[in-house]
Parts: sequence; C-alpha cells; structure tokens
Amino acid sequence: MGKLFLILGALWCFPPLIQAQTSYQLIDSTGNPVTWEAVSQLAATKDFVFFGELHEQEAAHLAELECLEALHEQYPGRILLGMEMFEADVQPIVNEYFADLINQRSFESEARIWKNYQRDYRPLVEFAKNNQIQLLASNVPRRYANAVYHAGITVLDSLSHYARQFLPPLPLEIDTNISIYQEMSGMIPGHDSRNMIQSQGLKDATMAHFIINSKTDNDILLHLNGAYHSKNKEGIPSFLYLQGVDPHRILLIECISQDDFVASENHLADFTVIIPTPDDSSANP
Repeated sequence: MGKLFLILGALWCFPPLIQAQTSYQLIDSTGNPVTWEAVSQLAATKDFVFFGELHEQEAAHLAELECLEALHEQYPGRILLGMEMFEADVQPIVNEYFADLINQRSFESEARIWKNYQRDYRPLVEFAKNNQIQLLASNVPRRYANAVYHAGITVLDSLSHYARQFLPPLPLEIDTNISIYQEMSGMIPGHDSRNMIQSQGLKDATMAHFIINSKTDNDILLHLNGAYHSKNKEGIPSFLYLQGVDPHRILLIECISQDDFVASENHLADFTVIIPTPDDSSANP
C-alpha cells in the first residue's frame, strides 16, 4: 500500500512531464517514432533548427520545451534561442531581465508578451534564463508589419533612421512566388493578398536578419515561430539562403494537427510533431 501511495504521489507531483510525453507524437521524415535525443544528435550537423509551431496549442509548446531541454543537455553553452514572439525593439528589455537588472513583473509588463505567454512561453523563457541561454528577440515590431499590410512595402521607405534599426536592410525585395506565400495568398480571400504576403515577408526577412547577425559559428540556433514562417524550409530560411546559408545546415521541425497530417508529406520536414486536433483555428502563421 505504501508503494502505491508513492506512485500516486509521483503522478500527482509531475503531471506536466506525463502530459508532455503523451500529448503528441514525434516522428522522423520516414514516419518512424523518434525521441528528442535523436533530434539533438542530428542537430550536431546543423547550424539552424527551426521549430514551426501551432500558436496557442499547448502540446506544441510542451514539445518546444522538451526540444530546448534536449538540445541544452547535449550542447550546453552552445544553444541560442530565437523567438518570433518577441520583437526586436524589446531586446534590451530581454537582456536586462536575463541579467537580473529588472524583475519578472517589469519584464512581462514591458516586453509586449503574447496573451498565451504565461502558459505557453514563460516556461521556455525561464528555462533559458535559468540556464544562461541567450534569448534573441527576432521579430519585426508589429506596428511596421501592420503598416505594410495596410499600405504596402514602400511605406518602410518613409521610416526614420531609428525605426530602421529594427528592420532588415532596405529596400526589401520579397519573392512572392515561393510556395508558402502562394499558399497563404489563397487562405484569406477578400483581402489584399499582395500586402499580406509582403507583411509576412517583412517578418521573415527581419527574423532572418537578426538570426544571421546574432549567431556565432559555434552556436546552434533554435528558432521558435509559427509554422508558415519555416514551412518547406521557406520563409525565414529563404532569406537566409540569400545570405549564403547552405540549406543542408538547416533542420526543420514542423508541428501539425492530427487531422491535417498526411503521411506522404513527412519528407517536407526533418521531424514532425503531431498533436491532437486543435479545438479552434488558432494555428496562425
């Protein structure tokens, strides 16, 4: 009876770990189940690991945390964590928090955290902070992406010198013909799809810009972003290729819901995280 209480007590104390192990499936490009250890071993031959998540899906974020933990365990001191969820102009706030110059409340009130931060991203940020993993705020400030969505890419030409430090070099050329942008253009009928793609392209180009400028030769960069920012190794990677990055140095983890999973498309990502079908349409780009 005593042993039974010990087992039940362990299950009660560690529910997140059990949920993380059972709420998603991790497979390789051939459809075989694998562990995060296998992912981290392959990462040794890569420079960039892109994790294309489904926003606001708890299982996806649990998978991200386990991925980060595995990479840190395998390569302590070499992991750089980049996150779409933080915009480039809050990098000083991130740095101050990681250096214990400001407290957690100040950080969370000023870093424009996402609405699901507490449940989904805070564990990642705190793990990075506690293990001295640098956190890169890679995304373009949302106000500029929004401006492009409404007025087109040329609106960036009128921004100040101060604003441009949070952008990739201008003028910015976006290849709207790549497959993921074309796929996105058909997802939002009734909108100006060209401006929408240019806004997405600005985000991708900005994240690529800060990724390439922040990574050292010894780093393995784990970047967390919405699935359409790295799907098919396009999006952010497309702009890395323009700067001479070898496509073979990129590892792609793609998150997909069970209902959308198609086995014949396994090869499009190095690893796939299959999660229970989302309750809503919150898997945003």
